Amino acid sequence: MTAFRVESLPEVEYDVGEMYSGLMPIDANDTSRNLFFVFQPTVGAPVDEITIWLNGGPGCSSLEGFFQENGRFIWSWGMYQPQINPYSWVNLTNVLWVEQPVGTGFSAGEVRATSEEDIAEDFSKFFLNFQKTFGISKFKIYITGESYAGRYVPYISANMLDKNDTDHYDVSGMLALLADETN
Repeated sequence: MTAFRVESLPEVEYDVGEMYSGLMPIDANDTSRNLFFVFQPTVGAPVDEITIWLNGGPGCSSLEGFFQENGRFIWSWGMYQPQINPYSWVNLTNVLWVEQPVGTGFSAGEVRATSEEDIAEDFSKFFLNFQKTFGISKFKIYITGESYAGRYVPYISANMLDKNDTDHYDVSGMLALLADETN
């Protein structure tokens, strides 16, 4: 794993809180395929839940959601400096932004997935590796996303539920915002 704790960010003049980012293998036994993630524990009292955010595309970076929508700070088009986001999801829960599938954004490795089922299986393996790395289990999981992620979210949720493992895959909710594809 190539991940690090973020202590500070360029042009950010305030404490962004505890945050981790980097590449994590989909499978702990095969480091040739990795997903890029940003993980930020909740600000305030700890909670035993995690919300996963996925952007769609396919191939759209989930950093868009992190920087411009629901992250700890907002750094949108035309802004000279980032600003604290008073509506950030980390005010309520632990949040994990993931660039997936392999080949999206900073995620790297051989693209092997040929279906949403393959992508869901890769994601479930990645998430299990993530949990083991960060020493978390028995968290309620909420899977969310927008645009084409509106297609990924149900497949990932179903894949996790089918594992019948509530220690690692306690899917408690999902929200998929599907873009209008008629335009």
